[in-house]
Amino acid sequence: MALKVFHTGDLHLGMLYLSRGYPEEIRQELMEARFQTLEQMVEKANQEECQLFIVAGDLFERLKIKEEQILRAAQALSGFSGVCAVLPGNHDYYTPSSFLWERFREYSADNIVLLFDSRPYSLKDYGLDAVLYPAPCKVKHSQENNIKWIFDLPERPEARWHIGLAHGTVEGYSPDFNRNYFPMREEELISLGLHFWFLGHTHGRIPDRDEFVNSTFAYCGTPEPDGFDCRHEGSAWIILLDDGVNVEGKTVVTGSYRFKDLEKTVSTAEEIEKLIRQLTEKGKSTLVRLKLRGTLPREDFENRHNWREDMKERLLYLEWDDTQLQMEINQSTITGLFPEGSFPYLLLERLAEGGNQKALQLAYMLMKEVKK
Repeated sequence: MALKVFHTGDLHLGMLYLSRGYPEEIRQELMEARFQTLEQMVEKANQEECQLFIVAGDLFERLKIKEEQILRAAQALSGFSGVCAVLPGNHDYYTPSSFLWERFREYSADNIVLLFDSRPYSLKDYGLDAVLYPAPCKVKHSQENNIKWIFDLPERPEARWHIGLAHGTVEGYSPDFNRNYFPMREEELISLGLHFWFLGHTHGRIPDRDEFVNSTFAYCGTPEPDGFDCRHEGSAWIILLDDGVNVEGKTVVTGSYRFKDLEKTVSTAEEIEKLIRQLTEKGKSTLVRLKLRGTLPREDFENRHNWREDMKERLLYLEWDDTQLQMEINQSTITGLFPEGSFPYLLLERLAEGGNQKALQLAYMLMKEVKK
């Protein structure tokens, strides 16, 4: 019989979204989405008849979390029909006196296994022939990983599946320039001889493809995108460990909101309208940061504010930067902007006659700067 596992982590429940100055109603929507995503993942895991639900660290954003948020998370995970294993990450690291984990333990159902200690956790009492080998975080930063205790085990409990869980970086896969996030090496993970490693910390999935076969480890990525540096849809894994040595992973798309960060050079109204259609196709579930460059004919340039307002109406949130967008200067715009015979008129007309569009645009921009 195979073991079917739902693998998530880095939910960061209680994230406040304070860094960008979002309007309060948007901030509340984004905070709520993280809880809804957790509840939907539990529902999906039940539908897929998974036997084990793994949270590979950072279930919570920080240690100081409102009690009602702790209760809601515990209730959501308690709704899983199998065994749920929760690993403390570097944001919600474990300390014996932690209010967060004391309350979470109190509110959790019997199917939730809290991986606070560096020791094997047998799941035989839950009907699973598996042993978990966790690397819980006890501090926020460390230059040492927490898997070394496994090397020192005199013997391992008997089980069909031996499964590692860790929160931190793997050299060559996860950015960790100062080695502050419990750095591991793939060679270490392989040498421990476990069937598979379920990892958290990196917010993008690894391997970065929809399916994989026989990898040593996998990062699930964050299930709900959390900012403009997070360009994926949010993901988790359903991972199947068969009776032999094979491991198969399949991506589950989990996120509710999408963050789109784009710089675009445009020269026509049609290009802008096409861009708007692409960015607004998912409507109020999308947050956009858009920077426009290039030149537009005068009529289109003066219409840019209407495009911006249209996007604002159709999106959840918009940051619009058109400071690098210019009006196209030609004979018609010169006549419309400057009195005939004036110095700017004569200079720009001469440049227009010479056909040097780049010099014409530059001269106009310099004139605008001088007038400020």
